[in-house]
Amino acid sequence: MKKKLITFFKVIIFVLVVVWVTWELNKSWNKIGQITWQANYFWLSISALFYFIAYIPTSMFWRYSMWSLGQRPGIYESLRAYYIGHLGKYVPGKAVVVVLRSGLLNRERTSVSVAAAAVFLETLTMMASGAFLSALIVIIWFREMENGFWITLLAIGMAVCAVLPILPPIFRRVAKRVGVGRNDNEIDQKLSGLSFRTLAVGWGLTILTWLFLGLSLWGAIKGIGIADVGSLFANGCELMARFTLAASFSVVLGFVLMMPGGIGVRDFVLAQVLTIYFAGKLDNDMTLAASYAIVVAGVQRLISILVELTAAAVMFKKW
Repeated sequence: MKKKLITFFKVIIFVLVVVWVTWELNKSWNKIGQITWQANYFWLSISALFYFIAYIPTSMFWRYSMWSLGQRPGIYESLRAYYIGHLGKYVPGKAVVVVLRSGLLNRERTSVSVAAAAVFLETLTMMASGAFLSALIVIIWFREMENGFWITLLAIGMAVCAVLPILPPIFRRVAKRVGVGRNDNEIDQKLSGLSFRTLAVGWGLTILTWLFLGLSLWGAIKGIGIADVGSLFANGCELMARFTLAASFSVVLGFVLMMPGGIGVRDFVLAQVLTIYFAGKLDNDMTLAASYAIVVAGVQRLISILVELTAAAVMFKKW
């Protein structure tokens, strides 16, 4: 009965999210046809390059986590498993990511159970750092933005929920509770290698990922030429902070709501954050600004899918 109730509430949340996102997108859809934009393939390529680079730090944290737990996966081996595993996030439930990444590693050097535990550790660490970074950015730069208080509160709440399970004493218990190492008699010894130092390294590396995702978003906006975003060097930290906020908050919320690949939710939240930015450049025309933001969210989604498919295809064969 408990499982049925959980499934029921998940379905209800899923339906409500889909209805909400569809309704919000429909309000601005009729304005999109009025937008004139032209693709600049140089900047779109830069955006794609930044997106690819963004996940190298997190893949290296995943590898570092496994090394901390006594395993010895190679650098390229870890990169390959990480990027191919990315495609699993578009399957409901996210379990496919764990299966793909852990299954693509050499079993003579890396235990499947430990690799699976490291996937959970890397993912939750990335979500925790992204949520805290979102809250910090709003507090420092955008306290006066619309719904800034609620965004900060939600970001802090998501960060706390993501941090608690990855604290070493708790993570060891949670990992075993969800079945990690069920058939591994040495799983307790392997998980004992997790420390707060591991988490500190993880926060440093995953924050780099969020910064590069912000750069990818900046490149995408410049690549479609619908607004003069200017130079990051000329506009200082605030512009970089805005795009990093848009990238991190949208991805984290998409993850929390358990949407496959964050589809719908991630794009909607990204558009909402960018709408405020574009409105300042369009004499506070919120409807047109929302249309600009939807176009950017769509282009960014397309870039992310193309990069992930290309990376997976290139790395599919063991070199």
